[in-house]
Amino acid sequence: MKEKEPPLALVKTWYELLIQENDEAAREHAGKMLMGAFGSQQAVADYLRKHKIIS
Repeated sequence: MKEKEPPLALVKTWYELLIQENDEAAREHAGKMLMGAFGSQQAVADYLRKHKIIS
């Protein structure tokens, strides 16, 4: 059974925090949340591509 994905708006927020250059604590937290939700960087990237957040 496939686990439920987190809401798109939440993932977009985490990703936006992750790519910010000025707040290390926010980037670190966002990275932890994404990894906790998806388990791997590849799974995060696949989700972001699936929802056309990255190309």
